[in-house]
Amino acid sequence: MFTLGSAIGMISGYFGGWAGLLLMRITDAQMSIPAIILAITILGVSRPTPLAIILVLILAGWPAYSRVARSVTLSECRKEYVRAVKILGASDARILLVHIAPNILPPIAFVAVLDIARMMIFEAVLGFIGIGIQPPTPTFGTIIADSTKYILNAWWITTVPGLLFAITLCCINIMGGALERSRNKILLGLG
Repeated sequence: MFTLGSAIGMISGYFGGWAGLLLMRITDAQMSIPAIILAITILGVSRPTPLAIILVLILAGWPAYSRVARSVTLSECRKEYVRAVKILGASDARILLVHIAPNILPPIAFVAVLDIARMMIFEAVLGFIGIGIQPPTPTFGTIIADSTKYILNAWWITTVPGLLFAITLCCINIMGGALERSRNKILLGLG
């Protein structure tokens, strides 16, 4: 997901033209399909194996990376160092891989940290509705779904996994915010 989206975004931003426009329209089309509908369609046809769920998560997640990579690539392509290496005769592949790719890594890393939480929620929803990773493998969604039949007599069986899931997601988001703040301090020269 990270690699696919970043590659599509970098190619679209660097080369532009009709190819870049086509890649971004494919990205827009993919973003217009709700992830849960995509998951139900794919996992309803095939057996919900961990590989199938990973493929669904990749299909649902790569457009965000593509958008960020494209915007940063467009910004980097306007800078003097890119013009300088073009004048020196560097190939397009070298410019993309050696000069632009390291500069798109910090924003992509921030998106990836926040995407971990989004993918955890998405997998928990799939597990809760019964098309996620199947038992005996425990996931937050399957644990909460299995414990709902005991909610009237033993409410803590559902509540505790839900609270742990919420705490996990909050911690991931706090980590993402800290990563972004430290990146901004470095970029502004305050760190």
